[in-house]
Amino acid sequence: MIEKLWTRNDLLIFTSSGVVRKDGRLVMGKGIAKVVRDNFRPLKNSFKVHRIDSLFGRLVEKYGNRPFIVPTDSCFYLLENKPQYVMSFPTKDHWENKSSLELIRESREYAVWEIKRWLEHDPDFRKEVKRVLCPLWGTENGGLSLNDVKGELLAFKKEVEELGLEVKFFDRNGFVKIE
Repeated sequence: MIEKLWTRNDLLIFTSSGVVRKDGRLVMGKGIAKVVRDNFRPLKNSFKVHRIDSLFGRLVEKYGNRPFIVPTDSCFYLLENKPQYVMSFPTKDHWENKSSLELIRESREYAVWEIKRWLEHDPDFRKEVKRVLCPLWGTENGGLSLNDVKGELLAFKKEVEELGLEVKFFDRNGFVKIE
């Protein structure tokens, strides 16, 4: 599983939808989103607002369904090898729908911009993050094939590597090489 692949110096991307529950939490009930939700637990005595699904839910409610980076070291239990930063990556407007290539394209462009912004403005991010772990957008629960998203994945890899970070793709079985 993905937990065996990540290290502390990774930016971990999870696919998401734009659905926020009535209690303000982003729906993170399947796939890599569920893995992230279950592995990043709030510190003891933290308020519900410090749950990772609550943090992303507030961002989606305020700014819309787009990629966001959240640092994990300040409000979550961190085992030695957990990533210090997590990024949402919308592939769907609603969790019941199939993934949208148009939304994936928009999310890719915004994700690159967001990574660049963090590299430019957060010295800890620039110092700590060495690689980006990226799922195969929309291919698990999204109903798309790898061929559908391959161009977007390769464009993302090229753009992020130009920023000085390594990109590794993964699926439920481990790392995947895409050429």
